[in-house]
Amino acid sequence: MNKILDFVENKLAPPLTKLARQHHLSAVKDGMMVTVPLTIIGSIFLLIPNIPIDAIKQFFAPYAGMITTVNSVTIGIVALIGAGSVAYHFALGYTDIRIDPLITGIVSIAGFLLATLTEEFGIDVSLFGTKGLFTAILVALFTGMVMHFFQKRDLVIHFPDTVPPLVSKSFMSLIPAFVSLTVIWLVRVILGINVNQLLMDCFSPFIFALNTLPGFLVFMFIRSMLWSIGIHGGAVLAVADPFFLTMFGENAAAFAAGTLPPYITASGFTMFVFLGGGGATLPLVLMMMRSKDKGFSTLGKLCLPASLFEINEPVVFGVPLVMNPYMMIPYTLSTLTLSAGTYILMTLNIIGRPVANIPWTIPPLFSHYLVTGGNIPAVIWGVLELVIAGCIYYPFFKAMENQRLQVTEE
Repeated sequence: MNKILDFVENKLAPPLTKLARQHHLSAVKDGMMVTVPLTIIGSIFLLIPNIPIDAIKQFFAPYAGMITTVNSVTIGIVALIGAGSVAYHFALGYTDIRIDPLITGIVSIAGFLLATLTEEFGIDVSLFGTKGLFTAILVALFTGMVMHFFQKRDLVIHFPDTVPPLVSKSFMSLIPAFVSLTVIWLVRVILGINVNQLLMDCFSPFIFALNTLPGFLVFMFIRSMLWSIGIHGGAVLAVADPFFLTMFGENAAAFAAGTLPPYITASGFTMFVFLGGGGATLPLVLMMMRSKDKGFSTLGKLCLPASLFEINEPVVFGVPLVMNPYMMIPYTLSTLTLSAGTYILMTLNIIGRPVANIPWTIPPLFSHYLVTGGNIPAVIWGVLELVIAGCIYYPFFKAMENQRLQVTEE
């Protein structure tokens, strides 16, 4: 066990932590967070006319088209918003020189629109949603780097100090903005390169890998290992979020069209894995509440309200689960077991697949119902998951509890 902890802490964690802090990846993570409220709102309006109760569905049927328009202008523009927000955060991340983040974001949006031109030179609005997400990210990073390159070398237009700062800032960005948009125009219009299709072809292996059971289990194993040594696994691996969001966009569109969602591990899948937070710690909290050890009992009662709403930092750092050989195994094992079970059931279409992006703080079972568009078998599986996670944690918790009781008696 100590060798495993040493390997994760000294070999695996440092490069992953460094990766999480990398400027480009941090900008993508922070920029995509801006789109979360939109995807949640869009999912709500997608679910309303699709609630699996006949009377409700019949009532909303005549208005379904009107209601789902909100979905079209929220989830349907995440790439457009991402083009601006990723560029904004990318500009903010430079520490050697000040770049105006708002102008950078605006130029990036214009560049993204250029990159989405069709063969007839019209804007392809279908790429405004998750389908064009990777193009938006690439354009945002490219725009930010061009702006930085020119301003760092002072290849910009300067005005006297008497000119209002707003006017001066705008003209300072003129040359780098011109170069950025010209390059994108040359690539898409003159050379006729379909940037979005090229990127989708390049990234399709990654999307495929994360939608396979082995690929997703490796991803979740690394995430759990990082949390086990006190590193925020979700933050380190946030680089994968655009892939899961792209899958979610396809699932939501399929659900709205009444067809089978194509992806399993899309955004929302982890609602079935994080029961009370990462590592499915809600059953552990319930055991703690009934513990013979007064410290565990008190901590469990204090942690329960937060755990019900998927916040488990009090458990992770209070038990603690971090750097704790007793808890490292069940924490990781429960994550992998629930991931595998959920994946298999969704593959067999026994339970529904993720079609709605909902707030991560929604309690288990309720979240299972909502994220699958009102699938009852998914809720039943959620109940079984709590039992399974409890069985995994029980022997390890009892061993840790007995050790504490022995120390107390002594």
